[in-house]
Amino acid sequence: MASVNHPSAGGASTGRPHGLRIERARRPALAEAAQEPSSSVSWIATSVRSHDITVFLRQLIMLLEAGTPLLKSLKTLAVRSQSAGLRNLVSDIASHVENGNALWQAFERHSRYFDPVFVNLIKASEASGTLITVLRRLVEYREQREIMRKRVVSAMFYPVVLLIACLGVLVLIARVVIPGFVELFQRLDVELPQFTENFIAAIDFVGAWWWVGLLILAGVIALYKLAVLNPLYRLYADRLKLKLPLVGSILRKSGVAEFTNSLALLLKSGMSMMATLDLVRHTLRNHAFAHIVQQMRDSVEEGGGLEKPLRQNAAVFPPVVADMLVTGEESGQLDDIARQIAQTYEEEVNIEINTLGDALVPIIVIFIAIVVLILALALFRPLIDMVDQLSAGAGF
Repeated sequence: MASVNHPSAGGASTGRPHGLRIERARRPALAEAAQEPSSSVSWIATSVRSHDITVFLRQLIMLLEAGTPLLKSLKTLAVRSQSAGLRNLVSDIASHVENGNALWQAFERHSRYFDPVFVNLIKASEASGTLITVLRRLVEYREQREIMRKRVVSAMFYPVVLLIACLGVLVLIARVVIPGFVELFQRLDVELPQFTENFIAAIDFVGAWWWVGLLILAGVIALYKLAVLNPLYRLYADRLKLKLPLVGSILRKSGVAEFTNSLALLLKSGMSMMATLDLVRHTLRNHAFAHIVQQMRDSVEEGGGLEKPLRQNAAVFPPVVADMLVTGEESGQLDDIARQIAQTYEEEVNIEINTLGDALVPIIVIFIAIVVLILALALFRPLIDMVDQLSAGAGF
């Protein structure tokens, strides 16, 4: 049970752990076959939020720092957790540790919640007695990733909400406002100009065949979902995302921040470059970035370093990022420089998200102005002409 007791005594050493460097010959050990989740894992609720797990890790750190043994800390948190799913998850981890397994093995059973970076760093920290220090780094890492993910999602969600709102207004006008005007024109027997007749005909056509548009949209979404299951198509799709107007730059900069943040965490924890690139590649959400990291790994394995793959992918990694990473690699300070890049690009993502919101306002105003102009020309102009004719006939 040494694997259970030593973490509680693991001091809050801030120095770089010794004995964590993973040589090339041992590289396959990084991807040691994870134990297949047993039936005891399958019933764990799938509604455990990432935020809940981060809170659990923070509480675990506090208990370990207070001198509470690891197993007792896990059992305590399994009872106190407010979320039922998290209670089940922590209970299973505690049970696995109680059976004599290492903590990293208990985490590895739940790959849905604990990625390879997390598992391998916990494994290394248990071997070096720096569990608390590494847990702190991992909590900060998780919080930074979660904040970045939420910001990127909000940046992409905002334009979609505005578009849906505009379409909703158009549907309301087409289904409520325009039929009222058509009925009024028919009752007054108004002679409509050609523009108004074409406008009403177009609205009638859209009203009759709107379901075809929904079917086409559903088909496109379904084809995309099927296509991204293929790694090759997923790579093309993720590359295309980085070129999208408005949000492409945000996705690209957030990808750079995610990569450099993971790189800094692993290198600072004592991982070798080969091991670090292997782990980072599997944790990146965008396959375009993961593909480039694979090229970096191959280059490092061949003795070429990071420079060539970085220079060849300037559309993804800006030249200034390549310059800084190459400088860090040559000076032996790659972890510190990677962290500086991550902080810089996180700030740039925040700025671009705020800028995106400001840029969308005039676009929406112009769109609304165009809609109002079309309605005025198509619907109100015939009424104005009719009033003018009545006024002229009455001698006003």
